[in-house]
Amino acid sequence: MLGGGLAYRFFFWVLALTVLSAGGLGFASASGADVEGNSREAGMTSALASTIATSAEQSETARWWLLLSGAFLVLWSSYGLLRALRLVHGAAWRITPPPLRNLPKALGLVLAAPVVLVAVSAAAGWVRANAPDSIGLLATLAVGAVFGALWLWISMRLPSPDVPWTAFLPGAVVFAVGVQALHVFTAYFLQTKLANASELYGVLGLATTALFYLFLVGRGVVWSAELNAVVWEARTSARRER
Repeated sequence: MLGGGLAYRFFFWVLALTVLSAGGLGFASASGADVEGNSREAGMTSALASTIATSAEQSETARWWLLLSGAFLVLWSSYGLLRALRLVHGAAWRITPPPLRNLPKALGLVLAAPVVLVAVSAAAGWVRANAPDSIGLLATLAVGAVFGALWLWISMRLPSPDVPWTAFLPGAVVFAVGVQALHVFTAYFLQTKLANASELYGVLGLATTALFYLFLVGRGVVWSAELNAVVWEARTSARRER
């Protein structure tokens, strides 16, 4: 239930980011920029680049409306996602989440996370497209390390007892391995399938894949928090018995 609830929040958060991005792409398309070509150069798949280009063309006439409404929806959905993450970690650690001390800073961190993730994923995609396969594989594996470090940093700032940072390592490792598995599956298998069958699946295939991934990410967040709490409880119990 917790994983499904997080997936629900992730979905609306990504949807809000998509609306905001569509407004920005509308401005880019209106200025004559080659959206599809630039997307491919950034390492995105052909199917995704084509979808982005189509969205940019269709957003030219309503770009101001999409930009303004997207900005509001991003703030609203970011607060909902932040609240859900705090409740999940509070439940995993069996504590009541304390009040937020600095809401604007917390929302800023939530908004910065997708920028970092997209930048890292795009950089890995560019390396795979412009470097030998061995270098591309190393870049893909490095993405998992970045995701793990980022999740470790985020976990330390979510509700938890007064524990050292090492208490969050098990969950960060599990989360990084799970996200890395999804990234490798997408980079070396799924993107080829979607590109070859883009006329058949199109946006529906991309949307279905995204929903499935969000559900898995939501479950990964819950497992990560619960693993941290269980491992720490086992450690403290072992120390008391000694």
